[in-house]
Amino acid sequence: MLTNLNTTHIVYALLFILALWLIAPAIAGSGNAKQAALAWPMIENGALLIDVRTQGEFDAGHLDGAINISWEETNALMDAIGEDKDRPVVVYCRSGNRSGMSKKALDAKGYTNIFNGTGFEALKATRPQL
Repeated sequence: MLTNLNTTHIVYALLFILALWLIAPAIAGSGNAKQAALAWPMIENGALLIDVRTQGEFDAGHLDGAINISWEETNALMDAIGEDKDRPVVVYCRSGNRSGMSKKALDAKGYTNIFNGTGFEALKATRPQL
């Protein structure tokens, strides 16, 4: 009986892990809603908004006022921001991963006011209502 109980627990654990593995992309794809909500005051106060997804993702939908520069194009990101390394900038992607890498690269170049707005869907979902 104890062997069956352990086998049952193992099966349930494996099913749970499988379920998490299957839904993880959907969860990650939305970004972090709390962090996305923190981006909106910056955006509303004129922060430069950069979508670091691919051109195809950008073309499929993006936030109003965003410019599109791929996450790995650090020099192009720096050109868009300009010489003011304290300029407020919000970067976002699909989940926050690529925008996090962009932020890290820009931080390493001395930029001090780069904010990872996480994912496009999270930003849309937390947009303040007028």
